[in-house]
Amino acid sequence: MDASLRLLAESGYAKFSASRVAAMAGISRGAREHYFRTKNDLIVATLEQAMSEAVAHARSLAQDAGRSADPVAKFLADSGHFFFSRRYRALIEIMVAARSEPALLRLWNPLVRKARRQLNEIWTDTLAKAGHEPRVARRFIELTHYLMRGLTLAGTWLPYDIDRTAVMRTWHALAPALLGAPALGGHRRR
Repeated sequence: MDASLRLLAESGYAKFSASRVAAMAGISRGAREHYFRTKNDLIVATLEQAMSEAVAHARSLAQDAGRSADPVAKFLADSGHFFFSRRYRALIEIMVAARSEPALLRLWNPLVRKARRQLNEIWTDTLAKAGHEPRVARRFIELTHYLMRGLTLAGTWLPYDIDRTAVMRTWHALAPALLGAPALGGHRRR
């Protein structure tokens, strides 16, 4: 799976093949075919692992956020860990390819929807426990992810010099205005 992500991120979907992944991973063609008969089988397994790792990472940071004075910082750190990673660049390659490959799109969409739903629930619940209105927290999560997707795309494929750290520091500073003040006692009703 790591070789798949690395190849997608470094060379793109157009140069992705199951045989190249097997060569990068140091496994035989037969071993690769035993587990992943087709390119799409390998891509789906790679996507499933990447999304599972993202959900596990979010759960870990969200748990820490419950003990933190700044759960928004934990959310932003988790989101940055995902969107500013080689993993996400690889997933963008799959997403673009899936747009023109209906068989891949049918496999891609449910996996991404499931992971996105899990991640949104984790962070909505965490921010709600910190006293933020769940509806507002969900909107903040969406806006943050739109911002991070844009930063990743611009920083990866466009000739822009982006200081992501400065942008995210500014976004963190704007968070209280976007989320509103938490309710006293840290819990709001849903």
